[in-house]
Amino acid sequence: MRALPILLLLLTTQAFAQTPPAEFPADAAPLAAGALQDRLNGKVYSVKPADGSEWRWEFKSGGTFFINIGSFSDYGKWRVEDSKLCSDGRKIKASCNEIRQRGSALLLKRDSGEIVEMAPL
Repeated sequence: MRALPILLLLLTTQAFAQTPPAEFPADAAPLAAGALQDRLNGKVYSVKPADGSEWRWEFKSGGTFFINIGSFSDYGKWRVEDSKLCSDGRKIKASCNEIRQRGSALLLKRDSGEIVEMAPL
């Protein structure tokens, strides 16, 4: 019986150790709307969240996006508001997510709070 509390403590500790970051790194800075627009406009990015999925996210210059996540895909409209990427898909609910720059990398804070890197393809 004494092994059960120890096992639960180990599992809880392991779960917390694998929790993705929920705050931007201290050296990540917001981008001006124009700079963020330039970084996204006409570009394709890869995103790899902690759940193991892989996204391919394309931002067309006309303000439309296409996203593929495994066999799931969606498209819709995107825009920049301050340092946020706002998207409204046909299947994915509308949201505005903070993006910051760390060196040459773009970091996106998901609705879940997870911080993910957007790597250009």
